[in-house]
Amino acid sequence: MLRVILADDEQYEREYLERIIQESYPGLLEIVDTAVDGVDLMEKLERCKPHIVLLDIKMPRMNGLEAADQIRKKYPDIQMVVISAYSDFSFAKQALKLGVTDYLLKPYLDSELRHSGVNPKTFLDKVISRSREREDSLDLLSYSGIEQDSNDFDFYRDLEKDLLWNLFFRRMEAESMKRRLALWEVGEGWMKVVLISSPALVSMGGFSQEVLKNYFHMAGVKVLNSIWMDQMAILLYSEQEDAFTELTGCTRRARDYLAGERQIPVACGVSGTYSRPEELPEAYEEAASYIRDYYGDDVHQSFMERTEGMKQICQLEEKISTALAAEEREDGEELLTELIEELERHLMYQELAVKLNFGRSLMTIIRNINQMPGIRVKTKEAVARFEKLGQLNFSGENLKYHADYFSEMKIQRV
Repeated sequence: MLRVILADDEQYEREYLERIIQESYPGLLEIVDTAVDGVDLMEKLERCKPHIVLLDIKMPRMNGLEAADQIRKKYPDIQMVVISAYSDFSFAKQALKLGVTDYLLKPYLDSELRHSGVNPKTFLDKVISRSREREDSLDLLSYSGIEQDSNDFDFYRDLEKDLLWNLFFRRMEAESMKRRLALWEVGEGWMKVVLISSPALVSMGGFSQEVLKNYFHMAGVKVLNSIWMDQMAILLYSEQEDAFTELTGCTRRARDYLAGERQIPVACGVSGTYSRPEELPEAYEEAASYIRDYYGDDVHQSFMERTEGMKQICQLEEKISTALAAEEREDGEELLTELIEELERHLMYQELAVKLNFGRSLMTIIRNINQMPGIRVKTKEAVARFEKLGQLNFSGENLKYHADYFSEMKIQRV
């Protein structure tokens, strides 16, 4: 979740922006604090460590431009958005020189939105979108959940990938499926599957996954999603059958976000409504059929090849898990090399995409081993593998060269 601080000396302005963020970005943006002026803001930055700061220009003691200058020098990674009632372009120009991400002009209260043409939600969508590439390029450094000053390892990172694709590829027994879904508070009710396929997805990490997930937020609907290869699978669940009335608009906005200004091709498929978890493979197939049948031959062929590739990678992950659990190092190294080669082939040798998806597979392999009776991967072993992965350049050849290192994880017998 991205942390946000609002800095504005007007209480009603802060409350309005808080409402916009809380209603429009649940689970994605979190308001960690507010500030009444620039001095107050600077005092709170170190403690709150925000990703985004929204700050008014006209504030007492230290104005927004002065604060922006200090933030740029001391916290260069923070995204800054200046909010102002000043329409003079010189203020915007000065703010942009100070490194702010963008400039939002007041008024933007509900009664004035029709006339101003500025929608804070749309505006914040753009800010989040602009941060996507940077956050995803750093995703592997935090993929394991490692903090620089922590030895803890989050074995459950990206758990939705394993859950969803095992469901859709029929790799889970019905009872196991129900138990796993119950952990996500998915039970008796109504479900839909949305499938999106696009080249824009292949290099996206966890940050973009959360951004896209937010587009499918609807009242009373639980959303699980996973990006893998060039596909994003979304499972929507509700106890109310009529809860999906806004789904068409949600899908269109997610598609437009992915396509972006470069108009990257995006294919979407949506299933009908299903009531039983064991029907989810059929729901996936129905969504996939729209992509196979209603888009051009090139999209159809690419989609089929990638889907088969994903199934092949699932099988390799299982074989690698078994080999490493049995401490068969040579077999593990050969299978890991084969996995990397498969990723390279299906991801068209895009280096960042190969590395990101290898990280996802490595997490799955470690989790598979930990689910076997009597054995587990020690935390320090998992940390070491992801630290190594974070240090490597994006070359697949480099990854293959180090396949032996990834095969040497020590297994603890318990």
